[in-house]
Amino acid sequence: MGITMSVPKPKTATPLKYLKSAINQIVLVKIKDGHEYIGTLDMVDHTMNVVLSNCQEYGDNGKPTARYGKVLIRGSHIVFISINYGQVAPEIAVG
Repeated sequence: MGITMSVPKPKTATPLKYLKSAINQIVLVKIKDGHEYIGTLDMVDHTMNVVLSNCQEYGDNGKPTARYGKVLIRGSHIVFISINYGQVAPEIAVG
């Protein structure tokens, strides 16, 4: 009989963990119809539904179309979320 030693696996970071770490930061959310929303991430849940505040909507042509106080975006409509967007594109995120 041999002795088997198990080596603990390193914990992998999940997308949800990264997203939760971006709470109170400016993010960009692109949805399936081509629209993009830039705002402060207030909340995210386990199905990737997100709530943004001080949000600006951009049409599929890249031009601003509306401003919102708070927006709920259903996770099943999201194509991607860019965290740290305020650092990547501060000129757009502040606007």
